[in-house]
Amino acid sequence: MSVLYPRLLDQTARELHEQYIVAKIEDLQRKAAYRHPSAVFTATGGQRVGTEQLADLRDAVVRAAADTGFPVQGGKREHAEFDLRVARLLHEKSGLVPAEASVRSAWAFLALVLLPDVTYWRFPSAPGDRVLATDITRHVFGRLWWRAHLLEDPDSSGDRYELLQTFGESAFDQIFARRRALGGSRPLIRALARTWPSLSLHGLSERAVLREVLKRFRRLGTLIDFEALDDAQLGHQVAAVTRETVAALRPRAL
Repeated sequence: MSVLYPRLLDQTARELHEQYIVAKIEDLQRKAAYRHPSAVFTATGGQRVGTEQLADLRDAVVRAAADTGFPVQGGKREHAEFDLRVARLLHEKSGLVPAEASVRSAWAFLALVLLPDVTYWRFPSAPGDRVLATDITRHVFGRLWWRAHLLEDPDSSGDRYELLQTFGESAFDQIFARRRALGGSRPLIRALARTWPSLSLHGLSERAVLREVLKRFRRLGTLIDFEALDDAQLGHQVAAVTRETVAALRPRAL
């Protein structure tokens, strides 16, 4: 059963964002809460999250932030480490299912009510989409849950989140932004993550190669049901497409 999170009404979310974007981190630490008068639950579809679970989730995210420099502003390396840790713990501890994780207002609650201090530490002067979840692919926490969800390998005999480290933030943003066009195929995205480290780009832009690979998969998706392929077939298909893409782009780079 899915865990249901409070949904913060849009107007309140915008008002809080306007206040918090200019606030100090120590002030935002005092603003963190488990409930808000303008937050509501959907009537059906799961079990409402309890205060204890929200407290556990906040504590875990704050510890991950503290281990990577919070409340002192860090650099790219610290932010990347924070993102990897929080992607995993959100997916493991939140109890969300994809339908609930697609709700913008639930992510706004997490960013502005439960974790405002961490939100504005991770993205100082955050634009609205990082906080309000107008675009979940850019939301401070929503994008991390989806990153873990799409790359988690539940059949792995080792670390089922190992593939999280394959793509950096900007690379994964390209994948996530096209998840609907690719059918949200977790097997396809996992197969791509397994294949990607073996590519020999030799001076080609990783971003350009990935963008072209995703275009090819979008076209193939009109002809092939990726979900119907077994692991071996899908791995072969992904390897062929990535090799062909690199070969096609290489002459342009010469």
